Amino acid sequence: MAQKKVIIIDDDQMTCNLIETFLRLENFETASFNQIEAEGIIPVLEREKPDIIFLDFHLGSNETLQYVTAIREDPTWNHLPIIMTSAIDYNKICRDAGANDFIVKPFNWEEVTQHINLLLSDSASQEAS
Repeated sequence: MAQKKVIIIDDDQMTCNLIETFLRLENFETASFNQIEAEGIIPVLEREKPDIIFLDFHLGSNETLQYVTAIREDPTWNHLPIIMTSAIDYNKICRDAGANDFIVKPFNWEEVTQHINLLLSDSASQEAS
């Protein structure tokens, strides 16, 4: 089975490094970004071709809900599983915006893996139907 690719978007480089290290140990391919340029999220997805996105609620002082909206409105990427994260519980607002899941920081690494694997499994099931 081919490695699944996770892109991590978080303004804290140490958080990106930790998540990438952990996910690579779990046999995922990864790429991380500390910011999204003015071009927006869709060009990043087109370049990276991820299977799932791990998105922090804040990049600097900006909320990232507009990225979720852009992904859900794009016919190529609207199926992409999105897990959002924050140290504050924004579960409802993130899910209302279209995120599939939300995980509160600090992370329980076993929980992160379970959430990613569940969403990838659900995504594969939907594509097969």
